[in-house]
Amino acid sequence: MPNQMSVLNTKENLLILFYNSEIKNHKEIYAYTKSAEKDCHAVDISKTKVTGTVWAEVAEKLSITVHGLIDTDHSAFENRYGKEKELSADDTIKILQNDPEMLIFPIMVKDDTAKIIKNYSEVTRFHDPDSIGIEKKEIGKENDY
Repeated sequence: MPNQMSVLNTKENLLILFYNSEIKNHKEIYAYTKSAEKDCHAVDISKTKVTGTVWAEVAEKLSITVHGLIDTDHSAFENRYGKEKELSADDTIKILQNDPEMLIFPIMVKDDTAKIIKNYSEVTRFHDPDSIGIEKKEIGKENDY
Protein backbone atom coordinates (compact mmCIF):
# COMPACT_ATOMS: atom_id res chain seq x y z
CA MET A 1 0.00 0.00 0.00
CA PRO A 2 1.51 3.38 -0.95
CA ASN A 3 2.04 6.05 1.69
CA GLN A 4 -0.76 8.55 1.90
CA MET A 5 0.12 12.19 1.36
CA SER A 6 -0.11 14.19 4.54
CA VAL A 7 -1.47 17.71 4.36
CA LEU A 8 0.12 18.46 7.73
CA ASN A 9 3.77 17.70 7.43
CA THR A 10 6.31 17.37 4.69
CA LYS A 11 9.42 17.63 6.87
CA GLU A 12 10.54 14.74 9.06
CA ASN A 13 10.63 15.47 12.80
CA LEU A 14 8.83 18.80 12.39
CA LEU A 15 6.64 19.52 15.40
CA ILE A 16 3.28 21.11 14.67
CA LEU A 17 1.49 22.69 17.60
CA PHE A 18 -2.18 23.62 17.35
CA TYR A 19 -2.92 26.09 20.13
CA ASN A 20 -4.98 29.16 21.02
CA SER A 21 -2.90 32.18 22.04
CA GLU A 22 -5.87 33.56 23.98
CA ILE A 23 -5.79 30.73 26.54
CA LYS A 24 -3.18 30.83 29.32
CA ASN A 25 -2.16 27.16 29.39
CA HIS A 26 -1.94 27.12 25.58
CA LYS A 27 0.45 30.11 25.67
CA GLU A 28 2.59 28.38 28.30
CA ILE A 29 2.80 25.18 26.26
CA TYR A 30 3.66 27.22 23.16
CA ALA A 31 6.48 29.01 25.04
CA TYR A 32 7.83 25.74 26.40
CA THR A 33 7.75 24.16 22.94
CA LYS A 34 9.59 27.12 21.39
CA SER A 35 12.23 27.05 24.14
CA ALA A 36 13.09 23.44 23.26
CA GLU A 37 14.87 24.78 20.16
CA LYS A 38 13.45 22.12 17.88
CA ASP A 39 11.94 22.65 14.46
CA CYS A 40 8.38 23.68 15.33
CA HIS A 41 5.52 25.17 13.38
CA ALA A 42 2.89 26.70 15.65
CA VAL A 43 -0.66 27.19 14.40
CA ASP A 44 -2.58 29.72 16.48
CA ILE A 45 -6.17 28.68 15.85
CA SER A 46 -7.46 31.99 17.22
CA LYS A 47 -5.83 33.68 14.20
CA THR A 48 -5.74 30.90 11.60
CA LYS A 49 -8.79 28.98 10.41
CA VAL A 50 -7.71 25.35 10.12
CA THR A 51 -9.39 23.37 7.35
CA GLY A 52 -11.63 20.41 7.97
CA THR A 53 -9.15 18.19 6.14
CA VAL A 54 -6.39 19.14 8.57
CA TRP A 55 -8.63 18.61 11.62
CA ALA A 56 -9.59 15.18 10.23
CA GLU A 57 -5.92 14.28 9.81
CA VAL A 58 -5.12 15.47 13.34
CA ALA A 59 -7.95 13.29 14.70
CA GLU A 60 -6.66 10.32 12.71
CA LYS A 61 -3.14 10.79 14.12
CA LEU A 62 -4.68 10.89 17.62
CA SER A 63 -6.65 7.70 16.82
CA ILE A 64 -9.93 9.42 17.66
CA THR A 65 -12.93 10.63 15.70
CA VAL A 66 -13.16 14.28 14.69
CA HIS A 67 -15.87 14.61 17.35
CA GLY A 68 -13.25 13.62 19.93
CA LEU A 69 -11.27 16.81 19.28
CA ILE A 70 -13.78 18.67 21.45
CA ASP A 71 -14.30 17.73 25.09
CA THR A 72 -18.09 17.94 25.20
CA ASP A 73 -18.04 17.13 28.92
CA HIS A 74 -15.91 20.17 29.71
CA SER A 75 -17.71 23.03 31.47
CA ALA A 76 -16.61 25.52 28.77
CA PHE A 77 -18.44 23.46 26.14
CA GLU A 78 -21.50 22.83 28.31
CA ASN A 79 -21.77 26.52 29.25
CA ARG A 80 -21.75 27.57 25.61
CA TYR A 81 -23.55 24.72 23.85
CA GLY A 82 -25.45 22.92 26.60
CA LYS A 83 -25.22 19.26 27.45
CA GLU A 84 -26.14 18.13 23.93
CA LYS A 85 -23.43 15.73 22.83
CA GLU A 86 -24.69 14.81 19.36
CA LEU A 87 -22.15 16.51 17.08
CA SER A 88 -21.32 15.45 13.56
CA ALA A 89 -17.79 15.75 12.20
CA ASP A 90 -18.91 18.85 10.28
CA ASP A 91 -20.40 20.38 13.45
CA THR A 92 -17.15 19.77 15.31
CA ILE A 93 -15.04 21.34 12.56
CA LYS A 94 -17.31 24.40 12.41
CA ILE A 95 -17.06 24.82 16.19
CA LEU A 96 -13.26 24.59 16.08
CA GLN A 97 -13.09 27.07 13.21
CA ASN A 98 -15.50 29.60 14.69
CA ASP A 99 -15.01 29.09 18.41
CA PRO A 100 -11.34 28.15 18.94
CA GLU A 101 -11.76 28.29 22.73
CA MET A 102 -13.44 24.89 22.46
CA LEU A 103 -10.04 23.31 21.82
CA ILE A 104 -9.51 22.87 25.54
CA PHE A 105 -5.91 21.60 25.25
CA PRO A 106 -3.29 22.17 22.56
CA ILE A 107 -2.46 19.34 20.19
CA MET A 108 1.05 18.48 19.07
CA VAL A 109 1.77 16.51 15.90
CA LYS A 110 5.08 14.94 14.89
CA ASP A 111 5.36 12.69 11.87
CA ASP A 112 2.62 10.04 12.22
CA THR A 113 1.82 10.68 15.87
CA ALA A 114 -0.12 13.29 17.79
CA LYS A 115 -0.88 14.02 21.42
CA ILE A 116 -3.29 16.23 23.29
CA ILE A 117 -0.99 18.25 25.55
CA LYS A 118 -2.55 18.92 28.94
CA ASN A 119 0.57 20.36 30.57
CA TYR A 120 3.96 21.55 29.42
CA SER A 121 5.80 18.47 30.70
CA GLU A 122 3.98 16.32 28.11
CA VAL A 123 5.79 18.21 25.35
CA THR A 124 8.94 16.21 26.12
CA ARG A 125 7.27 13.09 24.73
CA PHE A 126 7.94 14.53 21.28
CA HIS A 127 11.56 15.51 21.95
CA ASP A 128 14.71 13.53 22.40
CA PRO A 129 16.23 13.75 25.89
CA ASP A 130 18.61 16.60 25.10
CA SER A 131 15.98 18.75 23.42
CA ILE A 132 15.13 20.72 26.52
CA GLY A 133 18.64 21.98 27.05
CA ILE A 134 19.76 19.29 29.49
CA GLU A 135 23.26 18.14 28.75
CA LYS A 136 23.64 14.37 28.91
CA LYS A 137 26.47 13.24 31.22
CA GLU A 138 27.67 9.78 32.00
CA ILE A 139 27.26 8.75 35.60
CA GLY A 140 30.59 8.44 37.37
CA LYS A 141 32.47 10.71 34.97
CA GLU A 142 34.10 13.84 36.29
CA ASN A 143 33.02 17.19 34.93
CA ASP A 144 35.41 18.95 32.59
CA TYR A 145 36.24 22.32 34.11
